[in-house]
Amino acid sequence: MSSPKYLLIISCGKKKSEVLKYHALKAEEAYKGPMFQVINKAKRENRWPDNLKLGIISAKYGFLRSSDQITNYDLKMTKLLAKQLQSQIVQKILNWHEIESFSHIYVLMGRDYLASVEGLDDAINSKVRIENMGGLGIGQRKLLDFLNSIVNSSLEK
Repeated sequence: MSSPKYLLIISCGKKKSEVLKYHALKAEEAYKGPMFQVINKAKRENRWPDNLKLGIISAKYGFLRSSDQITNYDLKMTKLLAKQLQSQIVQKILNWHEIESFSHIYVLMGRDYLASVEGLDDAINSKVRIENMGGLGIGQRKLLDFLNSIVNSSLEK
């Protein structure tokens, strides 16, 4: 039996790499906020599971895969913008899911971003958990708990 595939979806952040001002970067390299610090630390410490993919919701780009190239921008997500992007974002996630067959999708974002994934849990035939971060410190703890749950479930096999 193959191991389950996970998709983590988080929001972008205001804090970006200085290098982005001069040329495009992969989304996972461009964003430098607190959630990405947790992710980068997990990767440095080899605690990022091979069966986990990262998706990012951006106010400018909509849904991004971690390897998608982006250029510098300054656009803040609003509830209205999230609603305008919602159908495009959900469709892109569904398209990626068709390719990868994720068994679990975990969405962890601030409240203004949540409208961008509205209906995802109804549109997809997988376990989908959508959570409000509840503030940065709480969001970082939820992210760490999620990462640890995947690592621990992989160790149990």
